[in-house]
Amino acid sequence: MKRIWRWLKGKFLQIARIDSTPVKIAVGIGLGAFIAMFPITGFQFITGILLSFLFRVNKVAVVVTTQLICNPLTLPFLVFLNFKIGEKILGYNSSLSMQSIRLLLREINITNIFTTLGNLAKPLYLGSAVTAPVIGIFAFIFGYLLIKRFKGKEKTHN
Repeated sequence: MKRIWRWLKGKFLQIARIDSTPVKIAVGIGLGAFIAMFPITGFQFITGILLSFLFRVNKVAVVVTTQLICNPLTLPFLVFLNFKIGEKILGYNSSLSMQSIRLLLREINITNIFTTLGNLAKPLYLGSAVTAPVIGIFAFIFGYLLIKRFKGKEKTHN
């Protein structure tokens, strides 16, 4: 557990030490969080880079945040959360469990992604469309407050 906190602290410091304004860094964090909530694994990095150019925000903040939120450890939980939210909105009631999500994710590859995700796509993407803006806004606010505080402390120490 200590290693995880040390790793997270290192990632935060990597973002916090970016030579940019707290707002631009926070927008990058929010955009990275937004992208991470969509099940486009494998394309999140490219999407992050392209959108960071488009919105003129810090690329490192976008990519690092995307990788922090959506990684092999968190992906099953994100897919499950998004699917269940989409399922609720659509009025579906499946027996899909975390275990079945993990099994599906293990079996996905480039040749079978569309057939594997076919039945899950509608609730999954609808749930993602709901959670992505919420998580993105929360990450922007939280990131802005943390970065502003960090940069303020850094100025007083220099």
